Amino acid sequence: MILTGFPWYATAACIVVGVAYAVLLYFVGPKQFGRGIRWILAAFRMVVVSIVAFLLLAPTSRREVHERQKPHVVLAQDVSYSMRQSSDSVYTLEELKSRLEERFRVSYLPFGSDEATDIGAVLDRYRGDDVSAMVMATDGIHNHGVMPTSVAGQLTFPVYSVALGDTSRRCDARLHDLRCNRIAMLGNSFPLEIGVGADLLKGHSARLSIEDASGKELFTKRIEYTGNQYDELVNTTLEAKQPGLHRYTVRLGAVEGELSLDNNRMTFYVDVIDTRRKVVIFANAPHPDVAALRSAIESNPSYEVRVAMADDVEKGKTRLSNDDVEVAIFHNLPSKSHPLTAIGFEVPVLYVVGLQTDLSRFNSMHSGLEIDARSRKTNEVTACHQAAFPLFAVTDDDAKAIESMPPLSAPFGQARLSQGVQPLFTARLGKLDTRQPLIAAGNLAGQRRVFVWGEGLWRWRLYDYQERESHEVFDRLVSQLVGFAALQGTRDRLQVNAERSYGREVQVEIDATLYDETYKLTNVPEVSLKLSKADDRGKYSDAGEYPFRREGKGYKLILPPLAEGLYRYAAHGDGQQTEGYFAVESLNLEQRQLSADHSLLATLAATTGGKVYHPGDEDELLEELAAIKPVIYTHWRYLEFIRLPWVLVLILLLLVAEWTIRKYCGEV
Repeated sequence: MILTGFPWYATAACIVVGVAYAVLLYFVGPKQFGRGIRWILAAFRMVVVSIVAFLLLAPTSRREVHERQKPHVVLAQDVSYSMRQSSDSVYTLEELKSRLEERFRVSYLPFGSDEATDIGAVLDRYRGDDVSAMVMATDGIHNHGVMPTSVAGQLTFPVYSVALGDTSRRCDARLHDLRCNRIAMLGNSFPLEIGVGADLLKGHSARLSIEDASGKELFTKRIEYTGNQYDELVNTTLEAKQPGLHRYTVRLGAVEGELSLDNNRMTFYVDVIDTRRKVVIFANAPHPDVAALRSAIESNPSYEVRVAMADDVEKGKTRLSNDDVEVAIFHNLPSKSHPLTAIGFEVPVLYVVGLQTDLSRFNSMHSGLEIDARSRKTNEVTACHQAAFPLFAVTDDDAKAIESMPPLSAPFGQARLSQGVQPLFTARLGKLDTRQPLIAAGNLAGQRRVFVWGEGLWRWRLYDYQERESHEVFDRLVSQLVGFAALQGTRDRLQVNAERSYGREVQVEIDATLYDETYKLTNVPEVSLKLSKADDRGKYSDAGEYPFRREGKGYKLILPPLAEGLYRYAAHGDGQQTEGYFAVESLNLEQRQLSADHSLLATLAATTGGKVYHPGDEDELLEELAAIKPVIYTHWRYLEFIRLPWVLVLILLLLVAEWTIRKYCGEV
């Protein structure tokens, strides 16, 4: 099939051009050749000119191509800790791989580790790929990630399992679960739930203890194994006495004859926060926005939130001192009934400018935002993200989610931002970006200010839950706005974002942002991080210094694999320095269950149309795989006419033939 980007009459025009050229050349003017010769020469010239004109239309040939490929088989080999503890630890798929390679395209994938096994991730990795079958040699123990059964229903290929390991229970005691709050407030107690299990140890007992990093015992209990399938949840509480990241170790005493002692110990970390920033929401009147803001701020354990009605403050019913307020939120204040004169704290402020705000009084405060009100009407406006906002970063996913949220009710008017105040979101009226600030922030005369021009934030939080069954996007936005306002002083110009704990198998990534003296983001100066590790006695030793690399408007650092333990870091750059700490934890998920789970393999086989085999059944498995047919892919192949060599050859042959006839028929 021949395709062009022009209508059919363009091709007809090419033929007309060829005919016209030939007629003018051989039938108009003096007749130098006989009638028969002229018709032959005209035909040659017409074909050549028509072809050349047709090539100017960039024609393309299309033909159907069938390609035959070997079927693709994936061999997935479980190399996790539980596999190495079983009698099938030496079993591999290497021999099967060598027998399959002649007829199949074979991919070999080892999975699992000392920490955890994620079978779901193995299946999901090849979802949608051109895989004909997967052979998985495993004990079926899945202890991390998405459930394999939920992924199996979306696969287009069968999963054949080689069932390894021992499904029988063996003499062993273990700590199989541990739950606690990873953040605790200084001076409070935090609950701890420990799961203790034992098989075939009836009549024995063991001592359960909890120790801090110095080895001091904080809790002990005698566990009596009253059955051969024993399971108990032990509940206790620990005191958060000192700030910082603390390591605790749970130990279960050994019983003679246990299969493994590695699962008798678990380590966990708790971050004890020494203080919380005190945030007070001053409200003109009760409003659902106030409840939404309070819930969002309380989701961040770094803040302590109070709500104070302006009327109660002015009448003295609610008494607040400077020590009680570190960040203030003014909702619909100042208003006509509450001029705000009784609230005179020199602290960072977040203003929610709503329908009850007295704009003339608000403008007289010179807070950084002035609104020229033209009427008492309101606009229903949605958010439009401004990617150039320099003060802190909102992820693209969060920005899109916020842009899709319901409109806020904003007073009708024209807004002016002071120098140093930047819009994070502008107001969109229908499909038009008005360029008027909806959410803005900045640093004004040494005090940070944040502005929300419109009320109805409660709709955003409700919509967030309806769409995602969580309030994460809204809560994160409010936490960022309050967090920006709460930062004060030059020491905050360098900020490091690190998790409080990382799994041992997880890559440790740390982000950093640096602000210049005008509090604009910059990543020109070099920034590095010095790391030190705590030993068993809590003493820190140097663990190296690592430079950040520039990424976007900030910095990123990916640390090399780190051993389990507690780490302290000091980041410095442009004369600024900030310190913090994080932990690298061993999940020990593999040590909590050593009995094989072949029922999972049977479910995967039934869901995908595969089967379950055992070591020694490789010949039967090969027969099953032999029934897989080669894969034939059909697709269209396109080639431009001008690239076809025979077209050029045809043109040259016609021109040579025409020249030869002209030469030997008397034309020089």
